[in-house]
Amino acid sequence: MDLSMNKRWAPVFLALASLFLVASIACGGDSDDGDSGTSSGGGAAATAAPAATAAPAATAKPAASGGTSDAADAAAPAATVAQAAAVATKAPDSAMGGPEGSVVRAFRTLESVYGIGYVGPYRTSATNQIGGIEESLFNYQNGNPMTPFLLDKWDIDAAGTRARMTLKKGLKFNSPVGYEDKDFGELDAAELVEWFNRSNATTNPESTYGDGGDFAAIFLEATAIDQYTIEIGLVAPVYYCLPVSQFGCLSAARGPHKVTTADTEGVEWARANHIGTGPYVQGACTPGDRCTVHAVADHWRQTGNVAEITGIQVPEATTQIAMLKNGAIDMTELDYKLLPDVVADGFTFLETMPGGFVGQSILFPGNLWEHSHARNNEALEPWNAPPLEKDYPWIGNPWGHQGGTCTDGDGEGRDRCGNAPYTDSDNPAGMDDMEQSRLVRLSLSIAIDRGSINDVLLNGIGTPIYSEYMGPEYPGWDASRETGCWDWIGGKIDCSGTMQSVPWEIADGDLAVAGALLDDAGYPLVDGKRQGFEPLTLQAYSAEAGPVGLEVADTVMSDWARLGIEISGLVEDYGGVISPRMRQRVQYLPVLKNGDVHSNVYPIDWPLPVVDTSSSRPGWGVGFESQAGAKWLFEILGEQDASVRSEKHLTWVDYSMYWLQYAGVFQVPKGIVVNSRVKSWDGYQQHYSNVSANIEFLELN
Repeated sequence: MDLSMNKRWAPVFLALASLFLVASIACGGDSDDGDSGTSSGGGAAATAAPAATAAPAATAKPAASGGTSDAADAAAPAATVAQAAAVATKAPDSAMGGPEGSVVRAFRTLESVYGIGYVGPYRTSATNQIGGIEESLFNYQNGNPMTPFLLDKWDIDAAGTRARMTLKKGLKFNSPVGYEDKDFGELDAAELVEWFNRSNATTNPESTYGDGGDFAAIFLEATAIDQYTIEIGLVAPVYYCLPVSQFGCLSAARGPHKVTTADTEGVEWARANHIGTGPYVQGACTPGDRCTVHAVADHWRQTGNVAEITGIQVPEATTQIAMLKNGAIDMTELDYKLLPDVVADGFTFLETMPGGFVGQSILFPGNLWEHSHARNNEALEPWNAPPLEKDYPWIGNPWGHQGGTCTDGDGEGRDRCGNAPYTDSDNPAGMDDMEQSRLVRLSLSIAIDRGSINDVLLNGIGTPIYSEYMGPEYPGWDASRETGCWDWIGGKIDCSGTMQSVPWEIADGDLAVAGALLDDAGYPLVDGKRQGFEPLTLQAYSAEAGPVGLEVADTVMSDWARLGIEISGLVEDYGGVISPRMRQRVQYLPVLKNGDVHSNVYPIDWPLPVVDTSSSRPGWGVGFESQAGAKWLFEILGEQDASVRSEKHLTWVDYSMYWLQYAGVFQVPKGIVVNSRVKSWDGYQQHYSNVSANIEFLELN
């Protein structure tokens, strides 16, 4: 069967658009899913720009530092302290003078303020949507994802078992508007330890911090060594990266914020007031309406060019465009299909992280292929999870069937498999359930007409991708590469029968090939319907790439319906509904979003993110748990040779593409539509964000 690229684009049909209840769109996903939350009124009240407010008073600048790692650790060959050495953190040149003027930015939804990220719900704060409140411990600069930012120096010991970080001195927590007379102190070791330990799902299992699971995969408990130095134990050897930067080796953390206000001011006050060290402070914020941030005068690193930035909720794209035209707003994230008309009217699509892309994929939760926790060997008993209560075609069951036995592949004589409650009787002769579900997922991916999605919905500015973790804009991309064949526990096997290598650039929108795969999987087409195929529901919400995601979902469903699959759509709140189901291992419906928003500038010698293994539990995951992924994760983290790490990364991509953990759909440039008042906005590269969080670099004409 030919799976190569088909250049013939089929037309896009949006026949199933009515299946989505758009009014219930929700939100939030990873650390920064952007516009998130339940839509509410953003009408007339949102049209007028707020009155100008004076910026808060200046805070003290931290002491200058040399920024190199301790010489005592420099002798350790595994610690890679040369890479860890602090690099000058000079920001891009600012406009002349102090903060001036104000801008108004429209969001489809505007969240509440979540001033302490470890206390639920799991979603993005309004202040993080706007940006400027927090700063990262590390940042991505000059190609180095681990450039120290708030840190003076850092190192990892020779055994790769502990990380030590020393903060710059004098990093003041900035007071929110209305609390200027209250001193919130400085970011020191004690505060940093509290942020780590309260956020880390290992030390605080109740944490809902967006990166709590990523912290858990690497970090043990943090302790203070002196006033500005902390030490954190590491779960397994790590030598070159940590998940505490905008491009940490597993995920991206916004940055430390003051969490001890929960103790001094009360939890409710702390949740409503976001306090960080960044160049902006929180002003008045009303969920579902507007939130304003104000520039800190004479900030230690980079004083913002714009004095006041207000985010307002404007759900409808037509209203956003009208407000751009009448000057009520200065910037907004629009559906990409609307860009040509908006640009023709004199507005500009401004890339806020030039060279960066954000994508969208379909993930397949419920594929629970780990019987024990990758870090602590806790029994997970996946065979008792709801996704295995019935034989869903897209979910593979490696754990046997009623009356059958199986082995887990972890060692001779070990049989920890349970029996699925159902009798798996629909597999073709000689085909197990894992291969059957793989063919189904491959069929669903090939059926997606990515070319038409790009042409019709994205105005040709997107790039088709075929995996969450690899695409034409990524380092390491090779359209001609083949995955080879793999068993589900990560062993390379000979290809035979239906088990055939998958090209990295698969057939695109080829319904004939996709249909043949379903035939092979035992789901024949009779009178236009796939026999024996469980009705399929695709979940979606407006995620990283904006509202266009819902229209993409309509198109994907239309493509799948033409395969003869009974299909429906469901829009639910991500942070409040879908994400908890992921954590509880009960989610079985495919979801159109991202697993880790894997950016094209993610280093090729770093591991794939932790979210599709059990390593992040009890924090966030994508409901796809792979023994192979967990094994390669710790192998890569503990490997000192960058070339070996790179090859292992590509091996992991091969495996992920073969087993179709994700059906990649598209990537688009990171940016925003602005009016003529906005001159530039060149921020640092960030992992999750579709629009830069470095609002201090926003310049006006």
